[in-house]
Amino acid sequence: MTDIHRAEPEAVGLSSMRLDRVGDWMKRYVDEGKLPWAMTAIVREGALVYREAAGLADVEAGRDIFPDAICRIYSMSKPVTAVAALRLYEQGLFGLEDPVDAYIPQLADMSVRVGETPYGMHLEPARRPITIRDLFCHTSGFTYSFNGNDGLAKLYRENRVDFGSRAGTLGEVVTRLGDLPLDHHPGARWTYGVSIDVLGYLVEVISGKSFDRYLAEEIFEPLGMADTFFELPGDRVDRFVPCYEYTPDNHFRRVDGTADSRFASTVSCCSGGGGLLSTMTDYLKFADMLREGGRGILGRRTVEFMATNHLPDDSDLAAMGQEVFAETSYNGVGFGLGVSVMLDPAAAGVMASPGEFAWGGMASTAFWVDPLEDMAAVFMTQLIPSGCYPIRKELRVLVNQALTA
Repeated sequence: MTDIHRAEPEAVGLSSMRLDRVGDWMKRYVDEGKLPWAMTAIVREGALVYREAAGLADVEAGRDIFPDAICRIYSMSKPVTAVAALRLYEQGLFGLEDPVDAYIPQLADMSVRVGETPYGMHLEPARRPITIRDLFCHTSGFTYSFNGNDGLAKLYRENRVDFGSRAGTLGEVVTRLGDLPLDHHPGARWTYGVSIDVLGYLVEVISGKSFDRYLAEEIFEPLGMADTFFELPGDRVDRFVPCYEYTPDNHFRRVDGTADSRFASTVSCCSGGGGLLSTMTDYLKFADMLREGGRGILGRRTVEFMATNHLPDDSDLAAMGQEVFAETSYNGVGFGLGVSVMLDPAAAGVMASPGEFAWGGMASTAFWVDPLEDMAAVFMTQLIPSGCYPIRKELRVLVNQALTA
């Protein structure tokens, strides 16, 4: 795939003058010392109408940010993994209600933590098996070690089941995960966790290919995403940018470098939930493929199905036990197959379209696709944790206020 062709904003119903506010907004965040850098790209009706950046890729070295910077996209890996799995779904190789243990026996007969005291956990058998839909929708009962400081979080840390880059193979991590209790019964709540990592292993099992090879052959190569991978190639270290961490004084400090980063050494565990590196150019190709209804990767109806709320009784995330994630309220927001789905913009307090689907990453990256407006947007920076500032809400306002037709 070649790069997306450029067009003047006015040619597709956007105001250049109003889009300039996006650049002013990015520059303000950088000038106030809140972000090291920021980059935004917008596609409408298949045309790239905006791509601008501000700030320093390497603050200590004084190096300006550049267009093909390689970034940690963390949880923006999840929609990629979902698309990978949906390619197999389209071939009739699994059903959403299939029990996961039919393909991954290590996850049979799971137990659930129903209580915890200083003396240990109270467990009971899971009321039903985990389904493949549960993996897509984060209703499996799997969690993350950083979701709390209780006994289950401790077990996750001790057993290294957050799918870190050197935690072992995907199969080895899933086997350890199967020995631990679930945070809740499958389907009972929405809990952000390693479900999509398990989905990545399912792709490996069903396809018969290693997960990284499957992504490369089925998604990255067809889309021309030449700079998206789990392990940084040695010849691209010069384009890999540092990552910074928010500090209490509304500034940041460097927490991960480039050549010395864990992403630049051997990766044994290809985390479909958070392990990919990518660039603005590459991820925009992925987002635009979804905007265009799956062009060459998925069928149009599959993308529509992916972007449909799959939570029980069409409930939102707040009703499923999630009140706030990152800086975003989840009133009025549902969840599809690997992506959030906007149900009620007023309830969510976000200027967005019903049916918009999206996700972001721990380093404050974000993307969304708006089928109603035939538009996709990607935002890149490198500041952890996500949610330090209301970036995603503000950027939606800035993009949508520029629409004229």
